Amino acid sequence: MRYRKLGRTGLDVSLVGLGTGGPSQLGQATGRAPSESFRVVHAALDLGINILDTSPAYRESEMLLGQALQGIPRDRYILATKFNPNRIAPDAGPEAFTEQLENSLRYLHTDHIEVLQYHGISPEDYRSIVDRFHPAALEAQRQGKIGHIGITETMGTDVHHKMLETALEEDLFDTFMIHYGILNQLAEGKVFPMAQERNVGVFVMGPVRMSLRTPEETVSRINHFIDQGWLDISRPDVSDPLGMGRVSQPTADVTRVAYRFAAAHPAVSTMLVGTGNPDHLRANVEDVLSGELTPEEVAYLRKTYGSLAWHQ
Repeated sequence: MRYRKLGRTGLDVSLVGLGTGGPSQLGQATGRAPSESFRVVHAALDLGINILDTSPAYRESEMLLGQALQGIPRDRYILATKFNPNRIAPDAGPEAFTEQLENSLRYLHTDHIEVLQYHGISPEDYRSIVDRFHPAALEAQRQGKIGHIGITETMGTDVHHKMLETALEEDLFDTFMIHYGILNQLAEGKVFPMAQERNVGVFVMGPVRMSLRTPEETVSRINHFIDQGWLDISRPDVSDPLGMGRVSQPTADVTRVAYRFAAAHPAVSTMLVGTGNPDHLRANVEDVLSGELTPEEVAYLRKTYGSLAWHQ
């Protein structure tokens, strides 16, 4: 495994992190037994993954993760969970933050969480969330229950990362989570340079998601972009959906290309992979660790797809 600094937290985190949300939610979405979820967590640790991301919003993921980690030395992993404002009353005060944090600590069987991030904050809600809950977060940090405080964006509606621009300008957060990949590169324009200037750690979500899982899916998605007039390129082929043959060897392995592209940016600390299948996790780690894109390949992908702001 390769490791990078999570910005000014000083934490060394694995380039591939285990995410317990997304379409799989640690196998819950596909009906897998808890024992299968535990196998995924244990496989992640065996692969050298040390950053484990979860949230109260991901069904029973916090509880499953906490159960899977029983008996494993606490210094083998770094926990990142979230405060989800959508799970409390609209007019709730700071006590709601404290209550949700205490539940997370109990489910995860720990007395501290290395990173706690405000979950899915829209540009419209940012000011209210920070004003209401940040004092409680700082108090929990003072008490040692939280190591570092971060924030995550809304993937589907804030494709231009407006909330994160505001958050970075105020410089209140040590980390953030962003949707970034071949089909949504806009973070490279302003957000990533701001993060590097302020030494803020970056979690990447969704570099593959529901668009780059298979050659067929990728072809369908790119044809949609062409039909919408968003791309002016030749129709793709399943043997080389992204057109990598224009600058290197053709490949149908779009997942490998997608993970390597996201890993190529120096602002990125860790990329989250979500799955309920240990073999799938091993394959994704292999995709990342077995090589890197060439500068020519990265430049080609930026030139060809860099104007998109796709949210899936």
